[in-house]
Amino acid sequence: MGAPRLKRTLLLSTGAGLLVMLALVLLADAGETLRALRGMRLAWLPLLLVFSVANYITRFGKWEYFLRLLGLRLRVADSLGIFVGGFVFSITPGKLGEVFKSFLVREIDGAPISRTAPVVFAERFTDLGGLLVLASAGVVGSRQGGVAWIAGLALLVLLFALISSRRVEGLVLRILARLGALGRRADAMVRALESARTLLRPRDLPALLALSTVSWFWECWALVFAARAFGAELALREAVFIYSLATLAGALAFLPGGLGVTEGSLALLLVGRVGLERGVAAATTMVIRATTLWFAVAIGVVALAWLDRRWRLGARLWGGPAAAPLEAEERGSP
Repeated sequence: MGAPRLKRTLLLSTGAGLLVMLALVLLADAGETLRALRGMRLAWLPLLLVFSVANYITRFGKWEYFLRLLGLRLRVADSLGIFVGGFVFSITPGKLGEVFKSFLVREIDGAPISRTAPVVFAERFTDLGGLLVLASAGVVGSRQGGVAWIAGLALLVLLFALISSRRVEGLVLRILARLGALGRRADAMVRALESARTLLRPRDLPALLALSTVSWFWECWALVFAARAFGAELALREAVFIYSLATLAGALAFLPGGLGVTEGSLALLLVGRVGLERGVAAATTMVIRATTLWFAVAIGVVALAWLDRRWRLGARLWGGPAAAPLEAEERGSP
């Protein structure tokens, strides 16, 4: 993804995010929402950002663990810069744009993209598992969100079955062999599947799911204080269920950053399940998304700028002439 395309993606996604926020205000009642926002206790804002940072730190530990499983050891500063820089691509469908982190690893360490791209898949896989764990108690206790929870679990089981199956690997290779030029990617596909199996070994899954559960718990807890900033009381148990289910729904929708689905689910659950006023629910939703999703995107932009300056990535990173040899190497060209 070149610099112009990255800027375009950021602008479009930011615009979409602003439209979602505007829709929330209008649907909830503009007057009520604006009154709630004007009465927000700003002293709670730093605490919300602290919870978001706790989420990022926990997820960074998982990122580092995945790299170590693949035998990669980057300098902590570089690894952290790559990880945080990937937040920019949180606003791509399913966060798949975070595969850009593999390009950054290649530029700094030389590891093939096909080897490290499965790390992003493993991150999303375990994130989904963590959200399912957090939402499970509420789903069982209230029978709300059962469809989304079952869909998420089914997707998790299907993906694990696919990457664990040697038959699937053989089928993919046979299909590629029949596609002419794409057949040259067969070796890269095999490396990617091998990396995915290494990252998601059954013996490691319990620890990885525990890390993911803890990481998303931090942001669930932040929802408690986001509501408190508007004078509303929200029990931690309710916050865990509401935030994890809304985030799960947004992930399953496969929209950039879950835009629209996550916000709508949060606001509806805060009103229908907890009984918050519509204006307070909309304001709480806006603040929690600003201090989680959009805060992550903002610091991701800073991290990418830092990496660019530190490593002078320039044309090699953004698709200039110097990038051609590396791209050819990934395609398997001589």
